[in-house]
Amino acid sequence: MIARLADDSVPRTLAATVQQISTDAVALRAEERIRTAEQRLERDPPLVWVLTDEKLGHTTQSVGLAEALGWPYTTKELRFNALNRLSNRLLGAGLLTLNRRHSTPLSPPWPDLVIATGRKTAPVARWIRAQSQGRTRLVQLGRKAADRADDFDLSVTCSHFAMPPHPRRIETRAPLTAITNRKLQAARERWSHLFGSEPRPHVALIVGGTSALHRLDAETAAQMGRKVASFARAAGGSLFTVTSPRTGAAAAAALRAGIEGVGRLYEWRPGATDNPYLGCLAVADALVVTGDSESMLAEAAATSKPLYIYPLPDCRNGLRQRLRGWVSGHARQHQGSSTGRSRRQLQSLCARLIELGLVRAPRDIGAMHRCLIEAGHARPFGAPPNTEPRTPLRELDQVADRVRALLGYSPLKRVE
Repeated sequence: MIARLADDSVPRTLAATVQQISTDAVALRAEERIRTAEQRLERDPPLVWVLTDEKLGHTTQSVGLAEALGWPYTTKELRFNALNRLSNRLLGAGLLTLNRRHSTPLSPPWPDLVIATGRKTAPVARWIRAQSQGRTRLVQLGRKAADRADDFDLSVTCSHFAMPPHPRRIETRAPLTAITNRKLQAARERWSHLFGSEPRPHVALIVGGTSALHRLDAETAAQMGRKVASFARAAGGSLFTVTSPRTGAAAAAALRAGIEGVGRLYEWRPGATDNPYLGCLAVADALVVTGDSESMLAEAAATSKPLYIYPLPDCRNGLRQRLRGWVSGHARQHQGSSTGRSRRQLQSLCARLIELGLVRAPRDIGAMHRCLIEAGHARPFGAPPNTEPRTPLRELDQVADRVRALLGYSPLKRVE
């Protein structure tokens, strides 16, 4: 009996083995087809357009993402007429706001992917998709366009905008940047003598300026210069200051007077090729950045240098900001809420107001400051000097992999 059972088990075992070999072969062939398809895709990358407006911070985000994808891309410089002040809800998809004479021409072949940042570029991006019969994928960045996530294949917004959750939205702690280890190394080699033989620690003060939300006048600039100079002096170090397009001549002159005897100042000039901004990020031992600029804070946080946030006076309308924050806060609670029916209806209404663009999510830069500080990427100015390196804030690769997946590509193998 035992012998007969043993004999009967042989064909069953053999059949199972043959079936397993066959299954493994099918799986191997499938894996090989996938590898072959991926290799073909990488040899024939998608056509990528980057739409840029006149704002350098917008361009930095879009170009940074395009470079992180690992594909060639074409930049389309757009300039706009006075109609761009109209709401995107009215403009829809079209070129009505485009100053075609001063913009890069838009013509076939239409791209597989469009990357853009900011409200002005959104109608143009949607027009391009319409011309491609819906084939073009749209990735939109920023608070004033990517709030309408349904209009795009992927919207990228910062968590401090407090947008309602959406399956096509990805959130970051700070705006995307083009800062990489390779770029910092290149800047380090070019600007290795930026501070010369001045004593360490070398402190870089990076200055933004007046905006819709913040004010930098001569008095504020002079006070900032004196305080940061004292900060560098107390640490036994030296100071190098860089201004930006929004700083203005009066504030720059006040800064120069405020840091006299402790450091030097580079005043921003249009078209200049000797701007040491990136050099400051690369060679300084510590960074002090004014809190008005999300992009400059994000780029400084992308380094491993100690980062201090210097706040500028707030000049926004407090009532409107609080109203926006109230609507946005309820909208963010909409999905997954276990509250009563009336509260869920209120949350749903608030989320809809945000998604339709009827209420703009607040630009709460203070929330961004708190996020960076709590995560250990920055410290408030006034905290004790510290030159210990920290973990850089790098969110670009995560977003790039999401975009590659959107077009059917595998994550990029990166070597820093």
